[in-house]
Amino acid sequence: MSTPPPPRTTTSDSAPLTTATAPDDGALAWLRALGPRGRRAFAGAFGGYALDSYDYFTLPLSMVALAAYFGLDSAQTGLFTTVTLVASAIGGAAAGVLADRIGRVRALMITVVTYAVFTVACGFAPTYETLLVFRSLQGLGFGGEWAVGAILVAEYASPKHRGRTLGAIQSSWAVGWGLAALAYTLVFSFFGDDTAWRVMFWTGALPALLVVWMRRRVQDAPEAAAARERSTEKGSFPAIFKGPLLRTTLFAGLLSTGVQGGYYTLATWVPTYLKSERGLS
Repeated sequence: MSTPPPPRTTTSDSAPLTTATAPDDGALAWLRALGPRGRRAFAGAFGGYALDSYDYFTLPLSMVALAAYFGLDSAQTGLFTTVTLVASAIGGAAAGVLADRIGRVRALMITVVTYAVFTVACGFAPTYETLLVFRSLQGLGFGGEWAVGAILVAEYASPKHRGRTLGAIQSSWAVGWGLAALAYTLVFSFFGDDTAWRVMFWTGALPALLVVWMRRRVQDAPEAAAARERSTEKGSFPAIFKGPLLRTTLFAGLLSTGVQGGYYTLATWVPTYLKSERGLS
């Protein structure tokens, strides 16, 4: 029996690529390029960031009820967001260093557990001051999750698809926002305001299920993990302020401060405005 000729692999204009060697440029090429392990890492990071968003927005959506329950003015309720975001900056920096030292997946699980535990704890807060403390501790995990999840998936993604892949993970923030709005609608329909805000925070336990799955199914990118093991340099926060990284750090920090400052100002206060000033349910 004669054997068929091997497929043509030349890339010249006269001989186009065959199906076997043609580049995958479809709409979901970035997802297929991750491979099975990479897709599991993507799912873990996507879910972690969506639930990160969900746990964050339990506060802005419950702000009116909280203010009434504790007798707070706008400055006091605004302080909830301030401590959360300041703590999230610390959490992001710390999680980046931690991810370099103990691995991406382990650091990711720690950040998810942190924001989940302290979101639930907020629902048990007996006083304004206690809630303020719990919310600031929640911010540590809230800020760290995106930093670690993005690194984990970026190490699986090819340079060609890395931007689209991380953009897809970023879109999970809107998914969490939407889930929080749906949960708020249901919870505040079945419970009075004095209880509903606590129930909203208790639903923040959901990320614990994601951690159980990640522990079994998600791994660091093998090549990146091996490179970290061979390296004599471990994660160092001051390193980003030295040498060629300094310029990138300063400009990226300036950009993020403007974008995030504007976004969180609106995202935090719009629900209160719509309810208090516009009378919307």
